[in-house]
Amino acid sequence: MSKDKYHEDQLRAVIADLEKHPNIWGSASVEAEPEKWLEAWQVFKVVKANGFEDRFGLHFSGRNCREFNGAVSSKIENFDSVTMRGVTSSGRVYQLVGLPGFCDDAQYVLDNWCGFNQVKVENATEEFIHRYKVSLGNISRMS
Repeated sequence: MSKDKYHEDQLRAVIADLEKHPNIWGSASVEAEPEKWLEAWQVFKVVKANGFEDRFGLHFSGRNCREFNGAVSSKIENFDSVTMRGVTSSGRVYQLVGLPGFCDDAQYVLDNWCGFNQVKVENATEEFIHRYKVSLGNISRMS
């Protein structure tokens, strides 16, 4: 076997292994990172849980403005539609920035979060906007 062929085979093996193990890491502790700012944010609702009933409820998802990676929150406990800040069950504060949107990285993290937690989710962004009387017109004027 040629040296190039050997290296190509090794590279294919590494890529195949990486595809089996998603590149997801946990968040820093709330003490280390008490606040996250999310852009291209969405809200999703856990609608089915396999032994993780504490996951039911609404959660934030979006792009972390500081690290530019996807993020998913624990369950939203309260939200202020004037400041666009919410506190989750972990105690972390999430600042929503700009209008709701879509982020590939956030979707990737959400998909894997669902698998790890054995839950099914539905997009609940519109439900969240109505429940908390979020004024998207005010947000777009501030952006």
